Amino acid sequence: MNPREEAKKLGYKIKYVPHDIIKDYNACYNVVYRGSVIKPSAADKLGIPLNEIWISEKWRRYEKYILYHELAEIRYRALGFSGEEAHILAEFECIKLWKSDPVWREMVVELHISDIENMVKDVSKKE
Repeated sequence: MNPREEAKKLGYKIKYVPHDIIKDYNACYNVVYRGSVIKPSAADKLGIPLNEIWISEKWRRYEKYILYHELAEIRYRALGFSGEEAHILAEFECIKLWKSDPVWREMVVELHISDIENMVKDVSKKE
Protein backbone atom coordinates (compact mmCIF):
# COMPACT_ATOMS: atom_id res chain seq x y z
CA MET A 1 0.00 0.00 0.00
CA ASN A 2 1.22 3.46 -0.94
CA PRO A 3 -0.30 5.72 1.73
CA ARG A 4 -0.09 8.88 -0.41
CA GLU A 5 -1.89 7.15 -3.29
CA GLU A 6 -4.50 5.77 -0.87
CA ALA A 7 -5.10 9.24 0.58
CA LYS A 8 -5.44 10.66 -2.94
CA LYS A 9 -7.98 7.96 -3.90
CA LEU A 10 -9.99 8.86 -0.80
CA GLY A 11 -9.93 12.53 -1.82
CA TYR A 12 -7.69 13.70 1.02
CA LYS A 13 -5.20 16.53 0.76
CA ILE A 14 -1.90 16.11 2.63
CA LYS A 15 -0.74 19.39 4.11
CA TYR A 16 2.57 20.01 5.87
CA VAL A 17 2.32 22.61 8.61
CA PRO A 18 4.91 24.26 10.84
CA HIS A 19 5.85 22.00 13.73
CA ASP A 20 4.91 24.60 16.35
CA ILE A 21 1.30 24.49 15.13
CA ILE A 22 0.91 20.72 15.42
CA LYS A 23 3.70 19.70 17.82
CA ASP A 24 1.24 18.31 20.37
CA TYR A 25 -0.13 15.84 17.80
CA ASN A 26 2.55 15.44 15.08
CA ALA A 27 -0.27 14.68 12.62
CA CYS A 28 -4.04 15.08 12.60
CA TYR A 29 -6.99 14.75 10.23
CA ASN A 30 -10.55 15.81 9.47
CA VAL A 31 -11.91 13.54 6.75
CA VAL A 32 -14.98 11.89 5.32
CA TYR A 33 -14.56 8.12 5.28
CA ARG A 34 -17.37 5.87 4.04
CA GLY A 35 -19.89 8.65 4.46
CA SER A 36 -18.93 9.68 8.01
CA VAL A 37 -16.78 12.55 9.21
CA ILE A 38 -13.85 11.10 11.13
CA LYS A 39 -11.74 13.46 13.21
CA PRO A 40 -10.21 13.76 16.64
CA SER A 41 -11.19 16.77 18.75
CA ALA A 42 -7.77 18.26 17.96
CA ALA A 43 -8.92 18.78 14.36
CA ASP A 44 -11.38 21.44 15.52
CA LYS A 45 -8.80 23.02 17.82
CA LEU A 46 -6.32 23.19 14.92
CA GLY A 47 -8.92 24.31 12.37
CA ILE A 48 -8.23 21.49 9.91
CA PRO A 49 -10.50 21.78 6.87
CA LEU A 50 -12.56 18.80 5.77
CA ASN A 51 -10.65 16.11 3.88
CA GLU A 52 -7.22 17.29 4.96
CA ILE A 53 -4.53 15.41 6.82
CA TRP A 54 -1.97 17.64 8.47
CA ILE A 55 1.54 16.48 9.22
CA SER A 56 4.28 18.42 10.94
CA GLU A 57 6.87 19.61 8.45
CA LYS A 58 9.43 18.24 10.92
CA TRP A 59 8.36 14.70 9.98
CA ARG A 60 8.21 15.07 6.17
CA ARG A 61 10.91 12.43 5.64
CA TYR A 62 8.74 9.90 7.47
CA GLU A 63 5.58 10.58 5.46
CA LYS A 64 5.02 6.95 4.45
CA TYR A 65 4.89 5.76 8.03
CA ILE A 66 2.94 8.65 9.52
CA LEU A 67 0.39 8.73 6.73
CA TYR A 68 -0.08 4.96 6.93
CA HIS A 69 -0.70 5.30 10.67
CA GLU A 70 -3.24 8.10 10.18
CA LEU A 71 -5.14 6.16 7.50
CA ALA A 72 -5.23 3.04 9.68
CA GLU A 73 -6.47 5.11 12.62
CA ILE A 74 -9.22 6.58 10.43
CA ARG A 75 -10.33 3.07 9.40
CA TYR A 76 -10.47 1.90 13.01
CA ARG A 77 -12.44 4.97 14.12
CA ALA A 78 -14.90 4.33 11.29
CA LEU A 79 -15.37 0.80 12.67
CA GLY A 80 -16.44 2.31 15.99
CA PHE A 81 -13.24 2.19 18.03
CA SER A 82 -12.48 5.14 20.30
CA GLY A 83 -9.69 7.51 19.35
CA GLU A 84 -7.30 5.90 21.83
CA GLU A 85 -8.21 2.37 20.71
CA ALA A 86 -7.84 3.33 17.04
CA HIS A 87 -4.45 4.88 17.75
CA ILE A 88 -3.21 1.74 19.53
CA LEU A 89 -4.51 -0.56 16.79
CA ALA A 90 -2.82 1.60 14.14
CA GLU A 91 0.41 1.42 16.16
CA PHE A 92 0.17 -2.38 16.22
CA GLU A 93 -0.21 -2.42 12.43
CA CYS A 94 2.86 -0.24 12.01
CA ILE A 95 4.91 -2.39 14.38
CA LYS A 96 3.88 -5.52 12.49
CA LEU A 97 4.82 -3.96 9.14
CA TRP A 98 7.99 -2.11 10.02
CA LYS A 99 9.52 -3.40 13.25
CA SER A 100 12.64 -4.40 11.31
CA ASP A 101 12.77 -1.24 9.18
CA PRO A 102 15.66 0.93 10.46
CA VAL A 103 14.11 4.16 9.14
CA TRP A 104 10.81 3.46 10.91
CA ARG A 105 12.70 2.67 14.12
CA GLU A 106 14.62 5.94 13.77
CA MET A 107 11.33 7.79 13.37
CA VAL A 108 9.86 6.21 16.50
CA VAL A 109 12.85 7.31 18.57
CA GLU A 110 12.77 10.85 17.12
CA LEU A 111 9.03 11.18 17.72
CA HIS A 112 9.36 10.12 21.34
CA ILE A 113 12.29 12.44 21.97
CA SER A 114 10.35 15.31 20.41
CA ASP A 115 7.28 14.53 22.52
CA ILE A 116 9.37 14.56 25.70
CA GLU A 117 11.03 17.84 24.67
CA ASN A 118 7.58 19.38 24.09
CA MET A 119 6.40 18.21 27.52
CA VAL A 120 9.46 19.72 29.19
CA LYS A 121 8.92 23.03 27.37
CA ASP A 122 5.25 23.07 28.37
CA VAL A 123 6.10 22.39 32.03
CA SER A 124 8.77 25.12 31.99
CA LYS A 125 6.24 27.63 30.64
CA LYS A 126 3.86 26.89 33.54
CA GLU A 127 6.51 27.43 36.22
